[in-house]
Amino acid sequence: MTDHEKILEIIRQKDLIPIALDLHTTALLIVDVQRYFVSPHDPLMQTFETLVPGVTTEYCARVNSRVVPNISRLQRCFRAQALPIIYTAIGTCTTDGRDLNQMWKDLDQLSVHTIGKRMFPAVGEPSWHIDERIAPHPGELVVNKTSSGTFNSTMLDQTLRNMGIQSLIIGGVTTDVCVETTARDAADRGFQVIIVEDACTAFSDTLHQSALQAFSLAFGRVRTTDDVLRLLS
Repeated sequence: MTDHEKILEIIRQKDLIPIALDLHTTALLIVDVQRYFVSPHDPLMQTFETLVPGVTTEYCARVNSRVVPNISRLQRCFRAQALPIIYTAIGTCTTDGRDLNQMWKDLDQLSVHTIGKRMFPAVGEPSWHIDERIAPHPGELVVNKTSSGTFNSTMLDQTLRNMGIQSLIIGGVTTDVCVETTARDAADRGFQVIIVEDACTAFSDTLHQSALQAFSLAFGRVRTTDDVLRLLS
C-alpha cells in the first residue's frame, strides 16, 4: 500500500462516522457559478482557450452536464424546506479591478495581454450575474468578493452567525480554488462543512479529486448530491 493509499484509507474510515445535520442551522452556499465562469463567450474562457486550445472543453461539459443540474437539485430541496441559500460572486466594485486581490489582478493582466480584455467583470455587468439556470430567488443573498476565499473579503462570517447557521453545504467552481478555500476557511471558523463532489468541478479532474481528498482528510466531509439530499430528508 502506497502512502497515498494509506491516507485514502484514513479518509474512508473517517467517513464511516455518521454526519449529524441540523436542518434549522444549515445553509447552501453556491460559489461563483457566474455567467462568465461557465460560458465560453466571455474573457476568462477566451483567454484560456487562446493560450491552450481545448483546455476549457471538458470543464464546460462537466459544468453543464453535472454541476449546474446538481446545484439545481439542491436548490429545490432547500427551497422546499425554506432553508437559506447564499451565492458568492467575484467582481470588481471599482470597475477597473483596483480592488481585486493580486492573484486576480495578475489574471486580469494576462487576459489583457492575451485577448485585449480584462478577465473579471464589474459588479452588475451581465456576465457577473449568477448563471440563469440557477438564478437566485428574491431573498436569497448574493455576496460579492474580491478574493478566492469568501470569508477574506466579505462579511459572510458575521452574516452566517446572525442567521444562526452552523453547517454549510457547498458547491460551485472551481473546486481547487474558490470552493476549497471558502470551505477550508469555514471549517477553520468552526462551521460544519460538506462539499458536494458532483456539484463542483475544476479545470482538470485531477485537480478536482486532489482538492476533495485534501479537504476530506482534515477539514470536513465530501458527499454526493444524492447523499446530501438523503441527509436533508
